[in-house]
Amino acid sequence: MGKLKRLSILAVLLFGTSLCFANQISFQIVQHDDCLDCVSEDSMTIEDSVLNNFFEYGFIVTNSDAAISESAAQDEKLYKIGQGDAFNGYSDFFIQIRLYYERNDDTLSASSDLCEIGFSITSVKTGKKFADKSMKNIKIDRTKKNNLAKISSDLVNAISKELRAYKA
Repeated sequence: MGKLKRLSILAVLLFGTSLCFANQISFQIVQHDDCLDCVSEDSMTIEDSVLNNFFEYGFIVTNSDAAISESAAQDEKLYKIGQGDAFNGYSDFFIQIRLYYERNDDTLSASSDLCEIGFSITSVKTGKKFADKSMKNIKIDRTKKNNLAKISSDLVNAISKELRAYKA
């Protein structure tokens, strides 16, 4: 076997083993909206953006199905299911993202606007919840195409900050 071929195989093996040590995040979107009985397009946009941003940061990312909740008790039930899925999927962290929508009375539309985002982060290995934060007074500007992407980016930054603080 030639020297170049050996070096190529070694490089591939080193690259492959480096991927094995990437942190894996499992997250779950929980929507609170009295106006809808299904997951909204806005919630799905945020879910996609969070998934893509964490993937770009080098995480292995999985997610549970987005769900609708009507109470804190239902949030907790969904949290336990999602945390179990994260454990069974060998994730390092489980993140539940709660999206709170409020009906906009200024319009004749039956739709709601995102007004608050809460998130909880748990170390799957220890079962310890080490962050429970919220972003309040969110203003959606429907005239700007990327407004939800900006909000999602801010959410990912807030979650990343908590993950870095936990690892330190």
